[in-house]
Amino acid sequence: MALLDQFVGNIRQLSIEGKYCDLAQTLTNPNLDHLNKNIQHIDSIIATFTLPEYSMCMLAALHAIVKAPSIPDIDLYLTQFDTFIQTCSTEQVHYIPQYLCEICHVITERLRKDNRARVGVPILYRAIELLRREPGQLLSIHSDLYQLCLLCQWFEPALTYLDIDIIDIHRENGRFDVKYLLLAYYYGGMIYACVKQFDRATNFFENVITVPATATSAIVIEAYKKYVLVKLISGSIGNIQLPTFTSRNVQQAIKSLCNAQYTELFNIFNNGTLTQFDEFVNHHREQYARDRNLGLIKQTRNAFICNSIQQLTKTFLTVSLKDLANRVQLQSHNEAERYLIDMIENGQIFASINKKDGMVIFHGSPEKFDANNMLSKLQDETEKRMQAEKQLRELEKQISLSKAYIQRTQQSSPYHDRPKILN
Repeated sequence: MALLDQFVGNIRQLSIEGKYCDLAQTLTNPNLDHLNKNIQHIDSIIATFTLPEYSMCMLAALHAIVKAPSIPDIDLYLTQFDTFIQTCSTEQVHYIPQYLCEICHVITERLRKDNRARVGVPILYRAIELLRREPGQLLSIHSDLYQLCLLCQWFEPALTYLDIDIIDIHRENGRFDVKYLLLAYYYGGMIYACVKQFDRATNFFENVITVPATATSAIVIEAYKKYVLVKLISGSIGNIQLPTFTSRNVQQAIKSLCNAQYTELFNIFNNGTLTQFDEFVNHHREQYARDRNLGLIKQTRNAFICNSIQQLTKTFLTVSLKDLANRVQLQSHNEAERYLIDMIENGQIFASINKKDGMVIFHGSPEKFDANNMLSKLQDETEKRMQAEKQLRELEKQISLSKAYIQRTQQSSPYHDRPKILN
């Protein structure tokens, strides 16, 4: 107890004197881990730390609790942690952000197991607001928030961050693991698929697949499976070719693990019939069920039918409902009519149905691209691209001035090993 009392007195004094660098080193030094070693006294220790004066000390104590084999009272702990987030000193927390993130990882896993995901969403949201330095910065706990939002089907908190493009990653004092980058994009893609923003979902899954890698993660494989399906649903049916900068190891793993069920499905979507599509899906239904992709498969089938109808608009000006149903291989002209009505309402095709004659008349697009809303949309898109270019220039400047980058480029220079007299 004497060592523990001395340690607590020391960190309190460092906090009072504002020596936050020394305090952070003391709290994170594994050789001075008195809090974890005396976890049975942690409640009395916490009682000595008032907020916000002793925020870093309190954070270390809360971290010690989650590092123990179990949390005795999870509800009490969540209340303590949430109170800490709302009343702590932001300045002090930024000295040991990895502790806050590790706490969030543990409570996320606990709430997932307890089927109480919704409880953790507001807490993690406030934790992100506490730690992130700018809107486009990614933290490891973003992936925790997205996972909980998916589990409880509460997407609004996640979309607040997902709709902002990432331009920076918080290093968390060197503790940020690339796993959290992959999970953030993977869960983000799933959320966008749930809210039917399939273009955005495709982009997120592609980001998972194209992260530089020397080995292939299971996250990447699962992302590819969903990437194929949401790409088809979104109408991007031209090419399944991955970007050229995709890791060769990843490409080989995808070819061996996903080619039979997913890449081949893409080929059937582009070149096959509805009967062939259904036969292929039924043949691999067990695999799709194991992958939990049956919902996306069902939407892919609808997309296949809609795509087949769209192809007919390039061939016919008028066609009977019965003929259309036969060509698309639908069960009846009534089913064909339902698809047509939905597609017309969604703006996928421009057509009118003459129920008296049972005929469909296809029209050209009425959009003349001169309305105010179109000009406003064009202006918004232009501003987004100008902002993206500005961010890229800033990043390029930061990289070009980085000491690590300069040293690496000098070492890779063909003149690096030449005698100085020749230089």
